[in-house]
Amino acid sequence: MNYECEICHYIYDPEKGDPEHGIKAGTDFEDLPDDWICPICGLGKEYFHPVDEGNPSQSGEAPLAMMVLALTRGLWKISGMGSYSVTREIGRTFLRQLKKDKTEFEGEEDALRSVKSYFIERYRFARDMDYKVEEDSAELLVKNCRFFALCRELESQGVHITTCPYTNTSSVALEEVTGYRYRIKKEKWGYGHRIILKKISKV
Repeated sequence: MNYECEICHYIYDPEKGDPEHGIKAGTDFEDLPDDWICPICGLGKEYFHPVDEGNPSQSGEAPLAMMVLALTRGLWKISGMGSYSVTREIGRTFLRQLKKDKTEFEGEEDALRSVKSYFIERYRFARDMDYKVEEDSAELLVKNCRFFALCRELESQGVHITTCPYTNTSSVALEEVTGYRYRIKKEKWGYGHRIILKKISKV
């Protein structure tokens, strides 16, 4: 029986195994080592669930990821290897959706709490997102992100446009409540990212 990761929707197929990580073809899910993790987002076996063979997963994650990858590369080229306007538009798009849902931002903590609620609690884009707000910055820790492999692939191709939905939506939401623009710094952190948003100038 196949098993599916509840975050990134990777399918473990016993007939194929996971040879890149030492798991031979023919290894049943129950026989995987206790320390085996999802090769895409890094979650443990406890986050996997059986896939009904009569009703296979219809998540469409692979073609969706390819589409996002292609669009992002195209935007990177069109924008002249600059990404500021693109990242802001991504953030504005999600912010408009949050407002349609009657979300109100009364302060910086409230803005980041709303972003977490939307992406993590409602849509499970990642296992969790911690955040903290300081006087002139905010920090996000995104854990076991669904898009980790996609971001890694883009970075390996020299595409440094930030399509991360948490980053862009958080920066635009913070801009709205503080009146400041934010500089984005993103670092790999396990199977997720550490994101620092630093105030730079008044809007």
